[in-house]
Amino acid sequence: MNKPYRIIVPSQDRDRADLTVHVVAMRLGTPMETLTRKSRLSLPALRVRRVSLYLAHVALGWTLERVGHAFGLNRQTVARACTRMEEARDEPHLNDLLDELSATILGLCDAPPVTDLPEVA
Repeated sequence: MNKPYRIIVPSQDRDRADLTVHVVAMRLGTPMETLTRKSRLSLPALRVRRVSLYLAHVALGWTLERVGHAFGLNRQTVARACTRMEEARDEPHLNDLLDELSATILGLCDAPPVTDLPEVA
């Protein structure tokens, strides 16, 4: 029996991919439960995934292959999602939303960790 193709992904990449999905899902008003179902993705969940893949590629500057590894998808799926998002960016509302999400994700990922937080009882 063939084992599925798996690549070891650094935990920082996995964390950033998860953050991207959560930020996008929250902003688009899509419950996380719709993204974790074992059945086919619903249209809202598919939108969240496409936007998340695109933002990981564009905002985080990851290659399509790296995005695929972090999200557990193949490179072609990522490329298709990115192409669709690029084509849709002509709409000003979507372009503004993608810029907003990109800035949010970059702001969270680039901020230094807080290490001197006082203990709260």
